[in-house]
Parts: sequence; C-alpha cells; structure tokens
Amino acid sequence: MSHTFSAVLEETIRFHAAMPDLLQAYAGRWVVFREGRVSSTHATEDDAYTAGLLAYGRDETYIVDRVERKSAVPLTAAFVYG
Repeated sequence: MSHTFSAVLEETIRFHAAMPDLLQAYAGRWVVFREGRVSSTHATEDDAYTAGLLAYGRDETYIVDRVERKSAVPLTAAFVYG
C-alpha cells in the first residue's frame, strides 16, 4: 500500500469517527478536514476544494467533504456489472 493511500485512508477514518461531532457543528457545510480536525468550512464544494489547495497544496493529505449523514449502499458485483 502506498504512503499516500495510507495517509488518505487514515484521514478518512478520522473524518468518519468525528462525524457525530461534525454533524452537531457543521451539518450541511463543506469542510476541509486535516489531522483530525476541521480547518475551514464552506458553503460549496468548489469553495472548500479551493481553500484546501490554497492552504495545503496538491501534495498534502486532507479531506474535502460535506458533513451529512451517509449510509452505505450494499451492492454486489453482479448487480453493478450485471
């Protein structure tokens, strides 16, 4: 597993673990999330993406995502590739 993939996976795990608290504070907002915390909040995905690039550049690990309740959609390969 590459270092970049591992770093993104770890940050994603931290983001999902923080979701209960994030929902209370930032529900519906787009966030830039890095090192286990929200570094900025935004009304749009584009604004959050731009802020992440300006703050951290292209080579650093951070998450840009909307704070919302999400649930997995269980699918089988047979359903997807039919």
